[in-house]
Amino acid sequence: MSAHHTQAVTMSVTLLKRAADPAVKLLAQDVALTQQAQIGQMSGWLMAWGQPLSGSEAPMAGMNPKEMGLASPDEVRQLNSVPVALAERQYLTLMRQHHQGGVAMAQSALNRVKRPEVRAFAERTVVAQTSELRAIDALLAQRGERPTVPLPADPAPMDQMNHD
Repeated sequence: MSAHHTQAVTMSVTLLKRAADPAVKLLAQDVALTQQAQIGQMSGWLMAWGQPLSGSEAPMAGMNPKEMGLASPDEVRQLNSVPVALAERQYLTLMRQHHQGGVAMAQSALNRVKRPEVRAFAERTVVAQTSELRAIDALLAQRGERPTVPLPADPAPMDQMNHD
């Protein structure tokens, strides 16, 4: 999940610097600060549990990046170069997909994990990212965009994830 959060932070920092719309800037700031803090929390757990911070495989190897809501490297790079209004719209669309993947991963953790601190983290993630998804939808609606994928009600489990 840390690698997933890292991408959200990267995209958000880009928009925090570039966005003209104060609401997009505020969303980007919130995502960047919240998810960076959560990366620290997850890294702290791994250290406390005597687990490595990284493995020999790439983060989330073997998982479907689109299913997890990850943007392609090219999509992330484009946020730096396209006109600002387009960058804002693309950021909102990408972050919507990203959060949908985050909610699905958190739901998967709730279905499989027994550690109370991880379960609480997953519950907070579902609530916070579902709320941010509503805010993103409102910002997209202001731009005349209608999401083609509904908000997650009960996302499909990501059983290949190791949440322990």
